[in-house]
Order: sequence, then structure tokens, then C-alpha cells
Amino acid sequence: MILTKLSVSGGCTHNWKLRRNVVIVFGMSKRVIRFHPLPAGEEVDLVYFSSVSNNTHRFVQGLRYPGAGTPVRIPLRPHLEGMPRVHRPYVLVVPTYGGGNPAHAIPQQVKDFLNDPTNRSFLRGVIASGNTNFGEDYCLAGRQITEKTRVPLLYCFELLGTPHDTSVVSEGLAKFWTTVA
Repeated sequence: MILTKLSVSGGCTHNWKLRRNVVIVFGMSKRVIRFHPLPAGEEVDLVYFSSVSNNTHRFVQGLRYPGAGTPVRIPLRPHLEGMPRVHRPYVLVVPTYGGGNPAHAIPQQVKDFLNDPTNRSFLRGVIASGNTNFGEDYCLAGRQITEKTRVPLLYCFELLGTPHDTSVVSEGLAKFWTTVA
């Protein structure tokens, strides 16, 4: 099952559109994204997207907390690499895109990942990164996702974060999973 993109109109108004076919349609072009389950026994509690800059990837690699599972990366090219499908609760770490343009704040790959009902159903919280140069749109992707999915925005950090950010998030995730689980 493949879903259409999250469309954003009028600032922060979101419309999730579900389609039961296997093609995601963007204007005149079509892309096929295949979802694949994670390997049996894969302990996942963190899913993230990182662009080629790897800022979010470096942040996630610095997280250390008891019981941490294997972080799963949403691929840059899901139409070629496939999209993971999770089967247990997780926290999403997402960068903010768009340079302050709310319609482009959430990376398309993250929209595609969350448009899968199974992936969306296991989302328990969001951690967002951003650039303070975006002004009031700093970490907007996280706010847009939490507004739509009704899960908490757990933390915001700038670019690739600081050692203090990774420490705070590591401690926060350890506490979060003991209260949510």
C-alpha cells in the first residue's frame, strides 16, 4: 500500500491523503515506493531522516541511553532503496527544510514514511532540528508533524546539535520510554 504525499496549504494546515494504489503522484510525475518490514528481532525505538549533510545522522549517532535499539534511517531515495515499515513504538528525529517556507518544512521522504498507516500508528514523539535563521519557523517540521499526529514534540535542537543536546535527549529518551512503555 502506498500513500500520497502530505500536502500543506495555508501555512500549517495539513491534509493526509490515503491512496490504496502503489503509486505516489506528484504533479505530472509518478514514483513507486515499496515498503519493507524491518528484519525480525530488530529493536527499533528511533527513526530518523538525514540529508547528505548528515547533520541529523551525526546527532543520532551521539545518543546513548539504556535499552536503546538500533536507529533506523529513512532513505534519501526510497523509490530506489525501499521504505522501512516499523512494527513497534518509536520516536522520529526530523530536520526542518524549506528555509522558512512552511510548505516545504517536512522532507518529502518523511512525509512518505508517515503516510504509511503502520508507520504513523507507532509514532510516539518527535525530536526536531532546525536553523535559528528560519526565525519563527525554527524546527517547524517537528511542530507540523506533532500538530497532525497528536504526539508530543520532545525536543528541538539547532543543526547537528551540541554535546549538551545529545546528553539532554539521551536522558530524556531513557525517561520517556520508561513512562510510555
